Amino acid sequence: MNPLWRILQFCVGDLLAKTLSFVAFIFLARMLGVANYGTLEFALSILAYFLLLGDGGLEFWATREIARGADIRRLAGQILPLRFLLATGGAGALLALTPFLPDYPDLKPILVLFGLMLFTQAANLKWVFMGQERAIRVAQGLVLGQVIFSVAVLTFVHSPAGLLWIPILKATGDLAMAVYFMWRFTSEFGSLQLNFSFRNASTTIRSSLSMGAAQGLALLTYNFDAVLIGFMLAPSAVGWYSAAYKPVIVILALPVSFLIGLFPVLSRTYSKSREEFHQIVNTSLRLTSTIALPIGVGGIFLAHPIIHLLFGPTYTKSVLVFQVLSCSAVPAILRGTYQTALRAAGRQHLDLQCAATSAGINLCLNLLLIPHYGIVGAAIATLLSEVFWLTAASHLYCRFIKRVSIWPFLMQPTVAAIAMAAGFVLTRGLLWPLQALISLLAYFGVLLLLSLSKQTFDSRSSKRQSLRNFSTEPAGEQSPYSSLVGHVLRIIGR
Repeated sequence: MNPLWRILQFCVGDLLAKTLSFVAFIFLARMLGVANYGTLEFALSILAYFLLLGDGGLEFWATREIARGADIRRLAGQILPLRFLLATGGAGALLALTPFLPDYPDLKPILVLFGLMLFTQAANLKWVFMGQERAIRVAQGLVLGQVIFSVAVLTFVHSPAGLLWIPILKATGDLAMAVYFMWRFTSEFGSLQLNFSFRNASTTIRSSLSMGAAQGLALLTYNFDAVLIGFMLAPSAVGWYSAAYKPVIVILALPVSFLIGLFPVLSRTYSKSREEFHQIVNTSLRLTSTIALPIGVGGIFLAHPIIHLLFGPTYTKSVLVFQVLSCSAVPAILRGTYQTALRAAGRQHLDLQCAATSAGINLCLNLLLIPHYGIVGAAIATLLSEVFWLTAASHLYCRFIKRVSIWPFLMQPTVAAIAMAAGFVLTRGLLWPLQALISLLAYFGVLLLLSLSKQTFDSRSSKRQSLRNFSTEPAGEQSPYSSLVGHVLRIIGR
């Protein structure tokens, strides 16, 4: 089976799981009210760091090792007890932190209950099937966990009093997912054979730590602003900011899922065929550049109706934040290919450098902008740090792996995005769903016309040269869209 088809299967399942989670949290935002919803999101923002501490980069590292052909039973027997050990340490650190948190109603008991997720994460063997590129298996487990959580939320939470139920319901869904993957593992590979030793654990942690640190620093760019808002402002401000972020996360679900599915594919091909590795990187840059720009344009023009439709008028202060965060999604999507390729190529220390610098910039900007501009300042900090991260990741990839600039891939989507923005302006009096449809048609229509015109130009200049470019496609010499269908078919043929 070709790698793009496996990635697509994973994307569909992951998108469905994220959509279910999104619906559940929209329901919670309405049932809990702005302040209680802000408390919930503040607790989740803090929990995310302890989940990373409880993983230590092991999931990404083990996924790559399996994609490169490591012994599955031996690796699982080594990783599982190590993750439980890290989860125990993470739970202890979480308990130690709780006395220093803001005195929001129910915040501390909620966070303590959320600590159960450290252990459900440790028991989860999803990474085994990710490394094998078993997209259907992974998608089934993800959807199962979110179905259980979403149905439980709709059943048990109907007022602010249901706030304490949420961490229990979330842990239940995650436990069901962990049980599913454990069942699939024992059915296909046999029972676990634990082979834990502190010497092996130390070696493994040293190998995975750079990936874990990069994940943690990436998380700083995404959600440390919510943590700072919780400490510096009020839970209602966290609620408005998180409400603006939720639609962006859902919009990002498909490209993020694609990049997660891309990681084992790139890990495998890098060790076997550098030519195929570079071809897949080029295809990923082409696809993500096509997707990224309309997200930013659409977010700017549709922020008000989307926020009011999903959350109601009490979340009006989220509109401007949503517009800025939609723009920050563009560089976040574009840098994903470079970031994933660096990790797959064993250059995770370069990804760590990018993440560390971007996180530092984000932290400084948040401390500078939040006191003066509130939640909008936090969104601006995210946008600027993402632009820097894209610039740094592309530079390091070009310097240490292969020179592949993002700009040729962005030229035609940029022209099409201008046409999309014009579509929104010219259809201002129409209903917003109709505006969105017309503007998207304008975007893809212009993109298609530009691609066809380039093909015509190439065929007239030299058919032989065009065929040579089709087979090799050196970066920067050919329009990245002139043979999009041909490139996809070529990779399918592989």
